[in-house]
Amino acid sequence: MDFAGGGGGGASLSEMYQSARRLLLSARDGVARVERLASAPTSSSYSSSAPLVGGGGAGDPAAAEEVRRVVAQIQGLCAQMDRLWRSIPAKGQRDLWKR
Repeated sequence: MDFAGGGGGGASLSEMYQSARRLLLSARDGVARVERLASAPTSSSYSSSAPLVGGGGAGDPAAAEEVRRVVAQIQGLCAQMDRLWRSIPAKGQRDLWKR
């Protein structure tokens, strides 16, 4: 069910989809991390959990920026997949990817 697309050297829809799924999991983890950091108490003297990487208190701008970067990658992959599935000649495969 892979479809490499019209241009040479491009990734297949399946490969793009798997990459987007991995990035989605990474983005979800990143959002959860940013939310935890943003809601963490400003005093580091009390903590019942393991310390979070990247700081705490008011949040971590680097973590938030990383989430933005990952989301932008996902959006780019979605746009590429949208273009590719439309170029699949077999209607059955095209309909499968459309879903």
